[in-house]
Amino acid sequence: MRASVTNVLGSRRRIGGRLTAFNSLRVRLARRIAPAAWQNGALVDLTVAREGLARRYIAGAGIEFGALHFPLAIPPGVTVKYADFKPAADLQQSNPDVKDIKAPDIITDVESMAGIADASQDFVIANHVLEHVEDPLRALKSISRVLRAAGIAYLALPDKRFTFDKHRRITSLEHVIKDHRDGPDWSLAEHYDEWSRCVDGLSGSPHAQKVALMLEQRSNIHFHVWDYPAMLDLFSYVAKQADFGVDVEVSMLNGIEVVWILRKRG
Repeated sequence: MRASVTNVLGSRRRIGGRLTAFNSLRVRLARRIAPAAWQNGALVDLTVAREGLARRYIAGAGIEFGALHFPLAIPPGVTVKYADFKPAADLQQSNPDVKDIKAPDIITDVESMAGIADASQDFVIANHVLEHVEDPLRALKSISRVLRAAGIAYLALPDKRFTFDKHRRITSLEHVIKDHRDGPDWSLAEHYDEWSRCVDGLSGSPHAQKVALMLEQRSNIHFHVWDYPAMLDLFSYVAKQADFGVDVEVSMLNGIEVVWILRKRG
């Protein structure tokens, strides 16, 4: 597991340098966080804070989206179903080096939550998922839609300062709003261009070829990049909009990530 941390998170201990070609494994693994990560020369156990918040806020029956090999440890007596946008066999094929993938009970995407009834869940967990979503506000509205009154959205987002995204521009709130209002296609090529330059380290012809390939495949990357202040802007906006119907209950810095607890208004 420690080796996967160095390969995925792009920290000081990472081996091998930059990506130089499209690699579906690492692109898929980019959305996942290992149980511990190197930050500022220290090994930070991400599970301690996560599990403490779960004991405090997770109860009843709900869904975890995108758990892959690192589902949240939930308290006793809690019922959880797992959701992802691909069946287990496809997830395993995309991630051959990852063991113990949590097989999804529900195949759907987090933006639509299609097939999940309104007000049917006590909680929705989505750790290191929102940055992979082309329209994060649509995803947050869908999460709110399926939550019961007083239900909990448990979200962890990577802070760009501590990941391979550190050289990328922060996604502004205005950008996220435009993605939601106009659809995300307008910014797709821009995201791939920046990823190819800042994460893969490409330029010239290899850069152009990579961007073209990503557009053709509509590759899954970190479309959106936030640090903690930018996340504050995002969730403050969401809490002020009546159509989301959620309040921010907790935000907690946790190593390379920030954990957010949102509560559905009654």
